[in-house]
Amino acid sequence: MTSCAATPPGGQSTPTPLSASAQADKSAPTPLPAITSQPQEVCAPFLPGAPCATYDSVSATSNGKALPWAANGAVKAQLTSINGALLLTVRTPCGPLGAPVVIKGNILTVAGKIAAGAEGCIGAAGFQRNWVQEFLKRPIAMTYANGKLLWVSGADSLTFRSE
Repeated sequence: MTSCAATPPGGQSTPTPLSASAQADKSAPTPLPAITSQPQEVCAPFLPGAPCATYDSVSATSNGKALPWAANGAVKAQLTSINGALLLTVRTPCGPLGAPVVIKGNILTVAGKIAAGAEGCIGAAGFQRNWVQEFLKRPIAMTYANGKLLWVSGADSLTFRSE
């Protein structure tokens, strides 16, 4: 008996036709159809009533102290849905961060590992990305009012407006 993967020395194998009984066997597994569609990525809102958009930071605080570097869009956040799963992308002065997330009510929680872009930053830019990455590791309470999206994580906060 030869395997369908076996090739005789010096030649090519030819497939053996199925017997009439194998062709008639309706209990034999049927091949799954090929999936030809690409994953669909669409914008997802952070909260009901909030625009589905990229958000730019306008301010941040750490333990009640203002973080001036976060003003003027230094941190950008976007939420997308890929075939129903939520993906958060955050761009910092030192590069992007991304993670799968879940939202229950108004609480956003990272649901896996946070992926970081390959940029190697030192000094202030590196500190800023590390601060944002630590911020994202905790559950984030979100509110949207007066055109601003507010994230609160522990004693820290980030405020955004849509682009």
